[in-house]
Amino acid sequence: MRTWLLLLAALVPLAGCASPTRQQPRESAPSARPSPGHATVSGAAPSSPAAPSLVAAAPSATVLRYSFDSGITGPVLDGAGRLPLRVRRAGGQLSTVPHNGGLAVRFPQPCEHYGAESCARAILQSGPAEFLNPGQEAFSYGASVLVAPNETSKGANVLQKGFSVGDSQFKLQVDGAAGRPSCVIVGVGGSTIYVALASLSVADGRWHRIECSRSDALLTVAVDGQPRGRAAIPPSLSIVNADPLCIGGKGTSANNDQFAGAIDDVFITRAP
Repeated sequence: MRTWLLLLAALVPLAGCASPTRQQPRESAPSARPSPGHATVSGAAPSSPAAPSLVAAAPSATVLRYSFDSGITGPVLDGAGRLPLRVRRAGGQLSTVPHNGGLAVRFPQPCEHYGAESCARAILQSGPAEFLNPGQEAFSYGASVLVAPNETSKGANVLQKGFSVGDSQFKLQVDGAAGRPSCVIVGVGGSTIYVALASLSVADGRWHRIECSRSDALLTVAVDGQPRGRAAIPPSLSIVNADPLCIGGKGTSANNDQFAGAIDDVFITRAP
């Protein structure tokens, strides 16, 4: 099995969250009614004694963590310096705002006409990041987000690696006017999009920590440490792709699912 700590020999910036020749498909928002190719379960996890068996175990070994405390004027390094992020823009700007004694990244405001070519777009993107591929292993990922009630939109990606169409993927998003976060995974060679949709909104102008956890057969979304939604997944589901890590959107095309608001403390962990 590929080790998660493999260091890549080169980090080559790309134009989107996949190769420049790859189209960036519009991905389904979890707030929409699931299609036959979607598997979605939302709502808070039960508080009964049986609840622990229904919640994905949280992996604890850090693979990547970005604090953004050194700013975004140059390459943005994770805590171990493995995977630099660079700003990619199409008319939009990124800035920093104070958070917890450090800095967070502020993304462009929502566009009046979602997906229009004139919309301001800006993301953070890595080079190749195959060492982040979890395969079939348990792992978790997430971030702290600040979203105001007027900053929600049809599509808003917090972090993403891979695509749901002809690829495999893991993603955290805050899609829809209600601002409910969701965790999304798609397996290699599969067409089903598995979505764990939270039962509450985070679009209240306050900071919230969102965590997605994948165990053998369960995908869980937690908000501020509390499980808020889950979806059953096949134990054999494998996530492996050659795509980079993108934060704040899936690329810089017009349909990039641009996040509005602020993001901090992005992390990816795996089971020790």
